[in-house]
Amino acid sequence: MTVFERLLSALWALVVGWAAEVAEWLRKPGSLVKVFCAILSFGCLVSGLAAYEKEQRIIELSAQVVKVQQSWRADSARLQADVDDRDQRLADVAATLREEAEKLKALKAESAATLAALAGKIEAAERDAASWKDRYGERPDTCRAALELLDSACPGLKGY
Repeated sequence: MTVFERLLSALWALVVGWAAEVAEWLRKPGSLVKVFCAILSFGCLVSGLAAYEKEQRIIELSAQVVKVQQSWRADSARLQADVDDRDQRLADVAATLREEAEKLKALKAESAATLAALAGKIEAAERDAASWKDRYGERPDTCRAALELLDSACPGLKGY
C-alpha cells in the first residue's frame, strides 16, 4: 500500500469514527445540549432556506430589471429616432415654406408691376376713348349725314 492510500484510509476511519460517536451520543436521552443543538440546527435550516429563497428572488428581480432597462433603452432609441425623423420632416417643410414665401414675394412684385403697367394702359385707353368721343361729337354735318346714310343702308352696322 502506498502512503497516499494509507492516508486516505486513515482519514476515512477518522470520519467514520466521528460519525459513529455522534450517532451514539445522539442516542443517549435527556441531554439539554442536544435540545439546544436541535433548536439551533432547525433555526439555521429555516434561516438558510429563507436566505436561499430571498437570493433566488433577488436573482429573478435582477433579471427583470435588466430586461426592463433593455426595453427602456430600446424604447428610448426608437422614440429618439422618431423625434429625429419628425425634426427632419419639419426642417424640410420649413425649407419648402421659405422657398414658397420667396416665390410668393417674387410673384407679388411681378403682379404689382403688371398691375401698374395695366393701369397705365387703362388710362391711355380711357384718354383715347375720351378724345375719340370728343372728335366724334365735333364731327362735321357732312360726316353725320354720311353716317345716317350708312345706318339706313346697313341696319346691321347701325350706331357705328
